[in-house]
Amino acid sequence: MSTIARHGHNPRDVALMPGPGFRLAAAGLSLGLLAACSSGRPLQPAPPLYILWERPGVNEQGVRDAMLACGYSNAAHVDYGRTSPNDYARAQLCMLDQGYTYKERRIICADAPELPACAQVPRGKTFGTDPDFDPALLDRRAARPPAYTLWSRPDADSDGVKRAMLACGYATVVEPVGVMAPNDMAAAQLCMLDQRFTYALPPQGLLCKSSPALPSCRGRRNDVPDCCAAPNAAGQR
Repeated sequence: MSTIARHGHNPRDVALMPGPGFRLAAAGLSLGLLAACSSGRPLQPAPPLYILWERPGVNEQGVRDAMLACGYSNAAHVDYGRTSPNDYARAQLCMLDQGYTYKERRIICADAPELPACAQVPRGKTFGTDPDFDPALLDRRAARPPAYTLWSRPDADSDGVKRAMLACGYATVVEPVGVMAPNDMAAAQLCMLDQRFTYALPPQGLLCKSSPALPSCRGRRNDVPDCCAAPNAAGQR
């Protein structure tokens, strides 16, 4: 029986608290979104993921095996570079469908119902220890501009920007944050910069500025005003 069939929609009128679920924000915040899934324990390391799931009669190894079968890249921690919020949401829903209980506050879909994986999940349900909430609270969030409006170049109209984004590896030109792994998005952003496109948001919104340890960012200078210059050729300074 699916998650949707097992859990009816019974929202309670409580404030939407900042939980460990993903909040889709401006492009470039994917790593922060993935980190947010740990819990509300400030200044403490996130617990291993496998202790956040339980099912009667299943030991730790069984939980780990189930997580990997559901699409987690690692049963102990989030692989921030390779995991998109949508992939993580799909893995969480799979665990719920397998009869596991989530012991943290809320799953990703509670805060990001716009993710493709969350399309059939009842809005306002947390599936964790937080109480259900009024889903109308989610509709009060400010709308984000389409991603293609954040890139510009004097000789490129909006269609030209879209073509360049797709050629650079963007999975979508509208809202890529939820469906792209951070490392893939970093590579696409670098490609756009190399094509002499300008990014409308502050440079900190670019992943190689905020998360220079991503594999795609290695060798790129992020101490320049517009973020991420290509490495110098041999012999150049």
